Order: sequence, then C-alpha cells, then structure tokens
Amino acid sequence: MEFYEAVEKRRTVRDFTEKRVPDEILNRILEAGLKAPSHDHARDWHFVVLRRPERIAEILRHVAGGAEVQTDIINHWDTATECQKSMYYDALPKQVKMLSQSRCLVLPLFRAGADLMTPRDISSLNSFASVWCLIQNILLAATAEHLACSLRIPIRDEESYVLQCVHAPEGYRMPCYLAVGYAAPDAKIIRQTELSAAERIHAESW
Repeated sequence: MEFYEAVEKRRTVRDFTEKRVPDEILNRILEAGLKAPSHDHARDWHFVVLRRPERIAEILRHVAGGAEVQTDIINHWDTATECQKSMYYDALPKQVKMLSQSRCLVLPLFRAGADLMTPRDISSLNSFASVWCLIQNILLAATAEHLACSLRIPIRDEESYVLQCVHAPEGYRMPCYLAVGYAAPDAKIIRQTELSAAERIHAESW
C-alpha cells in the first residue's frame, strides 16, 4: 500500500475478528514503530505483546465495561460535535471488547525520564512525544498490512496496575493499550470531520 493511501485509510476500528495476526506481520509493524524519531536518539522502547485471552482479561481488569457507560452525559456535551458524539456512543460501550477481541494486545512501554505530570517545560515531555511518534508509525504500518487498530489511554490507576502486572522495570510508562487485528466485516467506521489544509495553514503569521 502506498504511504498516502495508508494515511487516508487509517481509521480506528473497535470491532475485530479473532483471526490470528501472524507473528511475522506483527514484527514488521512493531519494527516500523521502532523507526520513529526519538528523544536523544535513545529509542528506549519495549513492547509487551499479549495473545492469551485469559492474560488479556487479567490486564484489562480495571477497564470499565459498557454497563457503566452513562450515555446521557454525552448528550449534554455542548462542546462536542456530532462526529465526536457518534464516536463516543460507539466507543464507550466497547472499551473491553475492542482491546480483547483481536487477541493481540500490544502494550508499548517507554522510559519516561522527567515526571510527566509536573514537567518543567515543554521539552521535559520529549520522551512522551517520541513514543507517540512510534505509535503513529504502528498505526500506519498496520493499515499498510490491511490490519486495524484501536487504542485506549489508561485512566486512574489502570497504568500502575498494568505495569505491575507485566513486571515493567522502574521508570517505564505505558501511554496506551493498542489492539491490532483484522477488522470485522461489519465493523463500524465513524465518519471523520473533513479538514482542509488550506484553511489550517497560516503563512508567516496566524
């Protein structure tokens, strides 16, 4: 798949089949992630890959299920666009399913360095910014391999629980859970808001 085609086709998918992602394809996708630009050229990144359903269930123990979703809250988000609201209506009830159904859950880990919650300045977040470059490479590589991805950023104590569960060394952080798999034939694809580069580019000054 051509690069711009992959960029155009990349979408978040929350409905997967249980077809196994071959190891060689997954390795190619993760290797693409490791090609991302990194702070201090360190590339201090690792992946925990979970395949066994019972192990995935253990890792996702603290992720809220659909029964806890209060959709009436979404109705009162006056600042949300219709695209955003439709995404949340689809996403919130699927927080566990979208991460477990593909049976390929990737946990990217990075060495944080500075305290992410109290950075001294924007450059203190360089390691955090770098790992998101890695994640974007993975999303595009998965699309090029005709696979789909869904991610969730951990909230509350989810991250600390997972890091302890996978025996991550001290100083490492987990920016997200990342499911990789084959999209279900009826997977719901949320319409994106169309943006024009011409309307967002400001020559010399805003």
